[in-house]
Amino acid sequence: MIIKLNKKVVEKYLLEKEMNIAAAQSLFDYCFYTRDVTIKNHKKEIIDYLELNLENDEDKYFYNSRIEPAIKEISSDDYKNNYYRIHINPTPYKNKQYELKYLSFKPYQCLPYEDVKISKNFVETSQIGYFLQEFKYLAVLKNDVVWMSTDPNEINTMRDSINAANGNVLAFGLGLGYYPIMCAIKDNVKSVTVVEKDQAIIDIFNKHILPLFEFKNKIKIVRADAFDFAKKDLSSLDYLFIDIWHNPEDGLPLYLRFKKLLKNKQIKVAYWLEKSILAMYRRCLLTVVEESLLGYKDSNYMKAKNDYDRIINDLYFKTKNVVINKENDLIKILQDNYLLKLV
Repeated sequence: MIIKLNKKVVEKYLLEKEMNIAAAQSLFDYCFYTRDVTIKNHKKEIIDYLELNLENDEDKYFYNSRIEPAIKEISSDDYKNNYYRIHINPTPYKNKQYELKYLSFKPYQCLPYEDVKISKNFVETSQIGYFLQEFKYLAVLKNDVVWMSTDPNEINTMRDSINAANGNVLAFGLGLGYYPIMCAIKDNVKSVTVVEKDQAIIDIFNKHILPLFEFKNKIKIVRADAFDFAKKDLSSLDYLFIDIWHNPEDGLPLYLRFKKLLKNKQIKVAYWLEKSILAMYRRCLLTVVEESLLGYKDSNYMKAKNDYDRIINDLYFKTKNVVINKENDLIKILQDNYLLKLV
């Protein structure tokens, strides 16, 4: 990347990136913190928890742009009419590795409940919520660690993809079957085929969840690897939803792989947490911008220790000849539509 723009202008965007990373990690840690303490006032609590001094201009900006807008009260009433929560209430089950059980968020306990919001200046605001009353939800634990659930984050971040599903739907990733069940109750959905490679998860769904569903004949489970299945002819299908990652961090390498694999497929594709995943991709591109200022050359991008090194290396060579003359040039390459062209 050839950067002719004033260094201070570029550094403004690099600082925003660092604040995005710091805020996301701080809020994630704060969610865990609230599991074990009694909280009544999140504003005071998180300022103390993060040791912020609001008399300091940088701390004040960090709090006002990323922390204060992130934490909101959410209502259990928003979920009381949810079909899955009303009709799918299996009996708890446990084997040597997996456990199907009900968990709950206690009052004022924080949780991610929606995909990240991105401002026009690329400020990332996490969406963290809390209930005033206990909120129960279904989950599967693997070796005592939550592996999948139907918590508010799962419900909210799948809403748009459920609304858009139509005809013959394909889903990569079964989980607790929330997505296929919520699609199958729709009149405009003819069938839902779910590709899942973990037989234990398939067994839990087939034995404990699917029997509770009134339109079970609309759902078909295929045990297969999603990447292998994606190579097949998908022309008889109308809509594909992909959800085989746990979070945006482990999702980005898989997302990029699917994007390339499905590039010429004639099927509409939706990706779980795509906005957050593209935010991770933008951070990688900003790393290339930063390293361009530091004078990095081809030789710095010949080796990779992990997936993210490979992504950054790839972005370097794809943007090697891009010239940044003015601020609008930098803004342009950070937009989602430009990032998608780089995939």
